[in-house]
Amino acid sequence: MRDRFTSFYNFIANQGIEISDKTNVYQCMDLAYAWVFYLNFPKATIQHLFAYQVFTEPSDLTRQYFELIPNTPEGKPQVGDLVVFDKTPSNIAGHISVSQGDGDTSSFQSFDQNWAG
Repeated sequence: MRDRFTSFYNFIANQGIEISDKTNVYQCMDLAYAWVFYLNFPKATIQHLFAYQVFTEPSDLTRQYFELIPNTPEGKPQVGDLVVFDKTPSNIAGHISVSQGDGDTSSFQSFDQNWAG
């Protein structure tokens, strides 16, 4: 998976990716869709209006292609994992990113779009 992610990252990095909704461009879901397409999975595996729903409202298709792993104190995202952040009062959509596989139980590196931190 490391080689696939690296190839994807090198192809996509430093550009805005727009796949889903041209009225709301360069969102985190667009990058997640690009990763799903790169893996040759259908868009419907993660298709939702908001990023947080990928984890909170998974479909049978989501479960077919992805293992849903809750966040725990011992958890560490592996390279290529989609990491989903819940909504907050100031961010109603949540966030989704692709783990680079580097990190520990306190922090990790991710590949993101539309995220400043």
